[in-house]
Amino acid sequence: MKNINYLELFPFISQSVKLFDNQNRFLKKIILTGKISALEKAANLFSFTEKTIVTFSELKEELIPLLIHENIKKFTEELRSKAQISIDILIRNLFERTADVGFLATDAVIIDFLNGKESSDRLQKRLIEYTMKYTVYNEIIITDIDGNVKINIHSDNAVHVTSDPIIQNAINTNGYVEQYGHSDLFSSQTKTLMFAQKIVDNNKTIGVLVLCFRFEDEMKRIFHSLINSTEQIYFSDGKEIIASSSGESKELKISRNEFKGDTDYSYRDGKIFVSAKTKGYEGYFGAPWNSISFIDVRKCTKKPPVEDAVSEKCTLDGNIKAIIRKADDVIEDLSDVIINGELIASKERVYVLTPVLDNLRTVSSAILGTIKETVTNLENTIMEGLIYDVQTSAKLAIDIMDRNLYERANDCRWWAITPVFEEELVSTHPDTKRISDVLQYINGLYTVYTNLFIYDSHANIIASSNNPSIIGRKVSGDFITKTLNNQNSQNYFVSNFEQSSFYNDEATYIYNASITSNGKMIGGIGIVFDSTPQFKAILQDSFPSSKNGFGCFIDRKGMIISTTHPVLQPMERIELDDEIMRFNSEKAIHRFIDFQGKRYLVGIALSHGYREYKVQDNYKNDVLSLTFIEY
Repeated sequence: MKNINYLELFPFISQSVKLFDNQNRFLKKIILTGKISALEKAANLFSFTEKTIVTFSELKEELIPLLIHENIKKFTEELRSKAQISIDILIRNLFERTADVGFLATDAVIIDFLNGKESSDRLQKRLIEYTMKYTVYNEIIITDIDGNVKINIHSDNAVHVTSDPIIQNAINTNGYVEQYGHSDLFSSQTKTLMFAQKIVDNNKTIGVLVLCFRFEDEMKRIFHSLINSTEQIYFSDGKEIIASSSGESKELKISRNEFKGDTDYSYRDGKIFVSAKTKGYEGYFGAPWNSISFIDVRKCTKKPPVEDAVSEKCTLDGNIKAIIRKADDVIEDLSDVIINGELIASKERVYVLTPVLDNLRTVSSAILGTIKETVTNLENTIMEGLIYDVQTSAKLAIDIMDRNLYERANDCRWWAITPVFEEELVSTHPDTKRISDVLQYINGLYTVYTNLFIYDSHANIIASSNNPSIIGRKVSGDFITKTLNNQNSQNYFVSNFEQSSFYNDEATYIYNASITSNGKMIGGIGIVFDSTPQFKAILQDSFPSSKNGFGCFIDRKGMIISTTHPVLQPMERIELDDEIMRFNSEKAIHRFIDFQGKRYLVGIALSHGYREYKVQDNYKNDVLSLTFIEY
């Protein structure tokens, strides 16, 4: 362990140490008094009691360090989880941005604008339409190859020319460029996280597209969902603070050298610090940042009793069980001493033993209380850690699901206003190949879809990215009817989670958006989400490590949307009590559940959306996330 005064850090453990020491001294004093009074008649009794005192001392030397270890472990594992979650959630978000900038840089309206074939007014409206759907951006800038700003959408950002190296870096790079720092492209912000990509027409670079990400806004959302009043998180590049959950952490100076590995922690002035680096997502790792979470342990070591601690006992490892058996032996030995002492006193008429035994009975009762309290503290600490694991896992899984599907709602609405689709759908004879080629290009960038298809105003499919056999088929469903009767480009419509012939007769969501021309409905786009591997990966990535069990997403009726259970399958139902099915809190909860002959500790969290998704867009689809840990 590190050079920390743990007894000052955990007052309740210090109190237990004092009780152990006081009772040990009292026990020794009783034995000394007994020896002086009746050693001749009860020598064996006192000899046995002295051995019990040794066992009691050994028990303290084993139980107290274990209690300290479990408390440090609980804090560090919770901090490590929050540090890891915060940076990995951000990386998942930023991965989507790398696809966005790559696709938008090929937008025909942008290319025509840079070639002088499109008006700035139309492009301005189009880019604003883009940010209305992808609300993670607060500025879009397009420059020529010399850094002259040709257009931007932020009305307060008067920028005409830039010397930011991101422009030349983008021109010299095949793919996206990511940069965080101050930029004259958005000088009103202290620092900006930008994604840039060159704009190419006929193999010639004609400009650069820059997307400015709402970094501080996103970090506030991440921090808010993770921390409580005693914890803080910040991001660092090893030299300075990049983002912080509070002003306090801006004053902290922590270098990477303080952490000697992902499993280590740092301690300073009553605070425990844990660092994490991203695990990456789909091969993307972003900037070389690390997330550091910390807690002032002195402010949070007085814990209330854990819910269910009396009725539910936690599963203990062999080492802890052995120590608890030793504690039981001490209590049993002292009880035997008292019983045998009473027999000796009665048989030998050694009445001077009576007050000794009375004192021994008193201290034995006190020792029993101390041991029980210490073991209860140990069990509660372990229980708190398990409860945190399942609640955090369930909440993380549903948050990632919401964030993932937020992107799907954005994608279908943006792709619906692709000029090629409008041009062909208003044509008497739409060019199926031209539309399909565009869909194939999009699908190649966004691999979370198995297929994208376009249908006309009569719901006839006229193009597909990956399955030409569906061309000519009629698509139906309530979500299609709504799509073809919609006039608002901000709306999207989603199928129920159900089996679909567009997904090999497996269950998935199909996101849809309307395609219009001059206010007239001319068709729609359907995007088939690859739900089976995507949802399962979310559940697997969110599940607590080194635990046995499974995770699942279900609807309000108990129908499985996805699960990591080895036997259960999507579309099957699991029976849970009404309290769980009616659960409607923003905070995750836990319950103990008997399921298929096993006892589980279960974390439960409800989908509450992300940004405007499921919050301000009229889309209602309650999903529950459950994490089952064998108990």
